[in-house]
Amino acid sequence: MADEIKQHEKNGNFVQFYRDNMQAVSKLAGKNPTAFQIFMFICEHMDGYNALMASYQVFMDYTDKSKDTIRKAIKYLYDNGFVDILKSGTSNVYVINQAIAWTSYGNQKQYCKFNGNILISASENKDYYYRHHSAKIKALEERVGNAE
Repeated sequence: MADEIKQHEKNGNFVQFYRDNMQAVSKLAGKNPTAFQIFMFICEHMDGYNALMASYQVFMDYTDKSKDTIRKAIKYLYDNGFVDILKSGTSNVYVINQAIAWTSYGNQKQYCKFNGNILISASENKDYYYRHHSAKIKALEERVGNAE
């Protein structure tokens, strides 16, 4: 068991690309650079089962492109088999085609499990930091006030 954990830690930060489809990824880079950029971004941030939940705003912030450009790029990725798109409420979960790239052990491909790597955009959540920390301060003040 200890050897398995060491091996997982050693290989936990890789993405493997399959040679059979590397030419398609290369052509993607030339044909639709924004779609390629999004594809690589998803590969970089996906969980161990090729999935990433992210809003269009995350991709807009990363690429500095408009929502319409992002929408078209993601549609291109979907239509050409680079990603699947699953729904989770009103959010999208992007799943890289496992025949192109994979980031876990090869014997895990049959499982449809998602750990929940979720990226949020600072521009969508401008007041999060303030709200989050002011609530902690308020709770601390209440505890101190009640202790006196």
